[in-house]
Amino acid sequence: MKYYKIAQAINEATPKDKVPKLTPEQLKKIKTVSGITLAILGVAGIIAITAIAPGLFAAVGALMKHEAPSRKFTKGQKVEKLKRTFYYLKNSGLINFQLSGSDWKVYLTELGKKKLDRMTIDNLIVKKPNFWNGKWWQVAADIPTKQHRRGADLLRGKLKDLNFYPLQRTLWLYPYDPREEIEFIVNYFGIGQFVTVMEINRLDKQDKEMLVKFFKERGII
Repeated sequence: MKYYKIAQAINEATPKDKVPKLTPEQLKKIKTVSGITLAILGVAGIIAITAIAPGLFAAVGALMKHEAPSRKFTKGQKVEKLKRTFYYLKNSGLINFQLSGSDWKVYLTELGKKKLDRMTIDNLIVKKPNFWNGKWWQVAADIPTKQHRRGADLLRGKLKDLNFYPLQRTLWLYPYDPREEIEFIVNYFGIGQFVTVMEINRLDKQDKEMLVKFFKERGII
């Protein structure tokens, strides 16, 4: 009975008219409807189905169109996909529902929060500004590997994935401000107290040329 009422709420909450199309930039970032749902809930905390369903309905339509451009999907097919997404997340223990008046509210469970953190760190990128000011940012990781070897290894692997330049084993350089992203990474790995980020105003000419070459080859600057 509960699932029937939730399905009814989802169906009634989806827009009756045409919904705005997502931009190509948004489509590039979208992977699954379940991932989008978790991301929205991560920001909203707890939100009514009537508030979240229209935006998810638009994402469902965009994803289905992206996966099968030649097919035409009915509203009923999109709503069914959205309902299956909610049920999958509920059955996986990632979200839960709470009745609030005549509406249902949905929120992340502790397991859902952990899943979202994992998704976030896997897809993390350092924000690129409109222009580079020519300065450098250094990540210094003085990690006691005897107690935190796994955290140190995970940090090195993540910095390598993000195309930081390893000036030394514990010193990594990047052309853009990575403080927000590094804070998230090191706290996630439990090594925040051992990592420092600082801006470097001047570098040895040879080192600077090497860094410029490295980051230009990767299309970062």
